[in-house]
Amino acid sequence: MKPITPVNEIPEDLCKNLLYLFTDIDDTITTAGKLPSSTFEAIWKLHDAGIKIVPVTGRPAGWCDHIARMWPVAGVVGENGAFYFSYDPQQRKVIRKYLQSADERKQGRDRLNKIKERVLEEVPNAGIASDQDFRIADLAIDFCEDVTPLSKNEMDKICSILDEEKAVYKISSIHINCWYGDYDKLTCFRMLLKDFTGKELEALQDKIIFAGDSQNDEPMFKALKHTIAVANIKKFLPIMKHYPSYVTEKNDAEGFYEASQIILAKRK
Repeated sequence: MKPITPVNEIPEDLCKNLLYLFTDIDDTITTAGKLPSSTFEAIWKLHDAGIKIVPVTGRPAGWCDHIARMWPVAGVVGENGAFYFSYDPQQRKVIRKYLQSADERKQGRDRLNKIKERVLEEVPNAGIASDQDFRIADLAIDFCEDVTPLSKNEMDKICSILDEEKAVYKISSIHINCWYGDYDKLTCFRMLLKDFTGKELEALQDKIIFAGDSQNDEPMFKALKHTIAVANIKKFLPIMKHYPSYVTEKNDAEGFYEASQIILAKRK
């Protein structure tokens, strides 16, 4: 396992030139499911320093509408890359950009209903995420958020169902998110970046940071030159192929706050 550089060694030039900070939500900027005041303070301070914040999450469209409207963010990527939302103050509305057509999303939901029925029947201790009613494109299977944590055998059984049903899926720190479609967080992230800046990711590598916490952030860790993980990433490292560039000393939201303070101090 290769060593990861401590976040306090992040280059000063990167912090000074930083345009965008993309971040996961659950267990990256939250702790035990809560968004502490320190996180919101950090996001506002980064925003006020001229850094555009974009959450990149598996959470549902309903959450993302709220985040785009009410948080100091440039946009938000939701449901593992099914869409991004951004708020246009001049038009006074949320702009919604989807990776699939309405027909494709409907067809996907019909197929996901079969998976839902199979999982609940074949793995009775599993649950469907409490935020499922607010989702547009994916199915979120709860394995530890509002249910007693599932065993490895139960997790393996769910994954085998998803493989049999030929669904795409990613395992987060709380859910197994599954969908139909050729996209992920990185696909949508690239589209947002091009729409916002007119440039491809490759031209902006030294002006972007992504912060995450788990295995489902690997596409971002692989594609981006500069990435940060909060310390709770360590439990996932043995099963990961692509690591973050930097790691915090603290877990969860405290780790995000730690990283933000270092970035802001070096930006000055």
